[in-house]
Amino acid sequence: MNATALLALQDIDSALVAVANRRPRLSELAAHRAATAAVDAHLRSMAEAQARIDAAQASIEAAEHAATEITTKRTRLEAQLKTVIAPREAEALMHQIATLNEQRGELDDQELTALDEQGTAESDLAALGQALPVLEAQASTAEAELAKVTAVLDTEEADLRARRPEFAATLTEAETAAYERAKQHFDGVAIARLEGHRCQGCHLDLSAAEMDQVKATPEGAVPECPQCGRYLVR
Repeated sequence: MNATALLALQDIDSALVAVANRRPRLSELAAHRAATAAVDAHLRSMAEAQARIDAAQASIEAAEHAATEITTKRTRLEAQLKTVIAPREAEALMHQIATLNEQRGELDDQELTALDEQGTAESDLAALGQALPVLEAQASTAEAELAKVTAVLDTEEADLRARRPEFAATLTEAETAAYERAKQHFDGVAIARLEGHRCQGCHLDLSAAEMDQVKATPEGAVPECPQCGRYLVR
């Protein structure tokens, strides 16, 4: 087996995995997510404030409409009262007018409450609107920083992928198949360096007998680690 090409291929594949693992852990990604979330939350608060304004306005309009109807009814009853002679009928009309006056008072109170709420909500919306550009600028800066570091990773990944075929082409189909099987079996690391007596795949030291077993591997073959079974390259 072509040990040099296998090791180079393993180094490239391990580097590709490292790049992929770095992407979701970027501090710039976390900063961008936080900044974007802050803008989204701020926009929701602005929408809520606008909804309060709209609800207050609807309440004001409803109260004004109801008040107009009450005024019309009261005017009609007051006109009737001037023409009534019978005391009971006059008393009934006066009672209806008093009831309408109470309802009108309640409507006036509702309108005042709605006006206060509308004013408060408009103040809140104005303050939120003033703060929004700062948050948007922070999100834009975070996005630019993320794009910058992502571009570096993209370039690194593209370079690794461009180099990979050079070494893969030197392997036979059988060697490639064996490498891919071993990589899958050993969680991505099929080839390990033997540094001194230690396998860099499992990080265990080989005994003297195990080292003799590795050294006795026939020429042209790649030994396996007696501890973990990975291919060993010195």
